[in-house]
Amino acid sequence: MPSPSIARRYALQVAGIALALLLVSGATEMYFSFQEARAEMARLQAAQAESAAREIRQFLQGIENGVDQVARLPWGTPGFGEAQKREEFHRLMSLFPAIMQMRDLGAQGQERLFASRSELDRLGHSPRGPASAAPALGYSPSYFGVGAEPMVDLSVAAGRGEASGVIRAAIHLRFLADGISRLRVGEGGRVYVLDAADRLIAHPQATQVLRQLKLSDEPVVQAARAAGGLAAMDATDFDGKPVIVTAVALRSPDWRVFVEQPRAEALQSAFATLRRTLLLFGLGGGLAALLAGLYARQLARPIVQLREAAGRIAQGDLSSRIAVKGEDELAQLAGDFNLMAGQLQASYAGLEAKVAERTEALSLARDEALQANAAKTRFLAAASHDLRQPMHTIGLLVGLLRERLRGRQAMELADKLNTSVALMEGLFGGLLDISKLDAGAVQVQPESFPLDGLLNHLEQTFAAQAEAQGLRLRVRRSGALVRSDPALLESVLANLLSNALRYTASGGVVLGCRRRGAQQLAVQVWDSGRGIPAHLRAAVFDEFYRIEASAAQAGQPPGLGLGLSIVKRSAALLDHRLSLRSWPGRGSMFEVLLPLATALPTLPSRLAQAQPVVEVAGGVEALQGVFVLIIEDDCDNRETLQSLCMQWGMLCVAANGAAEAERLLAGHLRAPELILSDFHLAATEQGDQAIARIRELTGERLPALILSAEVGDEVRARARACGAVLLTKPASAERLLEALLDLVKPQA
Repeated sequence: MPSPSIARRYALQVAGIALALLLVSGATEMYFSFQEARAEMARLQAAQAESAAREIRQFLQGIENGVDQVARLPWGTPGFGEAQKREEFHRLMSLFPAIMQMRDLGAQGQERLFASRSELDRLGHSPRGPASAAPALGYSPSYFGVGAEPMVDLSVAAGRGEASGVIRAAIHLRFLADGISRLRVGEGGRVYVLDAADRLIAHPQATQVLRQLKLSDEPVVQAARAAGGLAAMDATDFDGKPVIVTAVALRSPDWRVFVEQPRAEALQSAFATLRRTLLLFGLGGGLAALLAGLYARQLARPIVQLREAAGRIAQGDLSSRIAVKGEDELAQLAGDFNLMAGQLQASYAGLEAKVAERTEALSLARDEALQANAAKTRFLAAASHDLRQPMHTIGLLVGLLRERLRGRQAMELADKLNTSVALMEGLFGGLLDISKLDAGAVQVQPESFPLDGLLNHLEQTFAAQAEAQGLRLRVRRSGALVRSDPALLESVLANLLSNALRYTASGGVVLGCRRRGAQQLAVQVWDSGRGIPAHLRAAVFDEFYRIEASAAQAGQPPGLGLGLSIVKRSAALLDHRLSLRSWPGRGSMFEVLLPLATALPTLPSRLAQAQPVVEVAGGVEALQGVFVLIIEDDCDNRETLQSLCMQWGMLCVAANGAAEAERLLAGHLRAPELILSDFHLAATEQGDQAIARIRELTGERLPALILSAEVGDEVRARARACGAVLLTKPASAERLLEALLDLVKPQA
């Protein structure tokens, strides 16, 4: 008697061989049956396509013969005048309902006689005067007439000498569609016709023809035109359903006849064969598996016991053992398993303590990571797309104000306001960069620069706010050179000043400097507010922590609770020590310790390069008379953009979307010369889509500028794809003017 392991192996081999034979036999049968059914279907479709082509050819041939017979009559001789020709035209239209109009054209294309089903007949009428070229003979390209119905003209030479010319019949292809709709292609198949330009001119469903579909990009159409025909190609119909298509070509006119049939219907016989084969394979496979299972069930009982014991150990029952019976290979395996289980149980007891310790450490690390990620998510949600929009509107309104103000004092005020707006834009961008500190995306760019310039910027920014609150803002300058990142340091000090003003009800705020030895300089922000209790001094640097009572007492709304959190992170990134001292009821003092620099760099600092006002008025002349289309769904931004462009001498049309823009442009004889569009318009429309619609309307690739509060890769890619310049928000009037000048430069 063979051993259990050998017997089981033999049982599996028998079952495997049986299944393999069934699989090979079934697969071979299915393959050849499918190929035969496919070939038969291709032959049937080819015959149907040729039959449809003959029907169409007979339809056209009848009209050709009728027109040719009329053209051969001896026109211009006695008894064959205009009256007789008109009667012949109406006889042809009565004989062939597809003929809608008949024309007699002279040798140079002038109209001599016109007869129609829907219009009054006319003699010698040529609305455009004599033509300069003889009319072409044969079939014209198809076209869509009144009511978007497909038409084609047939021109036949007629007469001799002075009476020579062309008889032209306008054929309505609706009757062609009526003819092919009677052709049966299975239960769900149909026949349709494309002209030389790959437009649909005949289809059993009239609505498809009225859509004036141009199918040049369809794979089946391209294949049919390249090969002159098509044989049983897999494709999809107008509804996206899978079909099999065959096509044949007509010689005159240059049309293509397509026959399509649903794939499931066309291959119904092949699928039936496949189902029968699969059924037989399933029955045979089930019988083979049943026989193999009978052998395995008897011989695999010891192995099942071993697997169950291993499963109990995997679930934590390390005391599980197997009863050893006999001395064969399976008995030896059971003994080895029991030995392994015992050793595992002994070692597990020592590992439990280590696992618990490691688990606790990993849990703490995970909680810290989740807290950090949640903090970053909250910040990004607060400083998102919606914060850029009001900044953008402010910048445009300040630019418009500067354009309209006159007088030196007014312009100075506007310049100061413009400087503050520009600084706010820079600080806003800095806040978004600082939000990436946790991810390591912000790179410090240290340089040596005089601190007084930065202090001047801060004083100009916060002086108006302090004055509006009835507070005194004093700045104590030092004339020192420091080593830091100007943008990040300015963000730190601006946040400290903003918090000091927010939580101070009376008195004032002082921004000053003190030397700390020969290598360091302390920049301090003092306020006369309520102060911070000792137990809250660490909490104020946490994200979203706010002291509402102090802000309410100062008459100011509480902030978002991000300022001091940003200060702490930025100071750590700059490696500047940050400290806080506070006296409840008297005020607080924040201090940032900076390293002193010994000399200025060769290149001027980024802070020194910043200009309060950018003068670009000298180039405005290039925009005089330029016609710009503005597309912006926000009413305030749209009116501000329109006012700015008109201030620069531009002609403007402003719309809230592409549909309104098309309607407004319909009333203008002149097409726009450039497009200025917001990226986010209505819920179902984007700026690049609106630009594409206007370009399609005008037939020109107009220069375009897109304004967007998002600066992600997707927005940049879409702007690049439509060939538009992307200008990120907030965008000041100066940046907008510079971008417009760049767009019109080639035309200037």
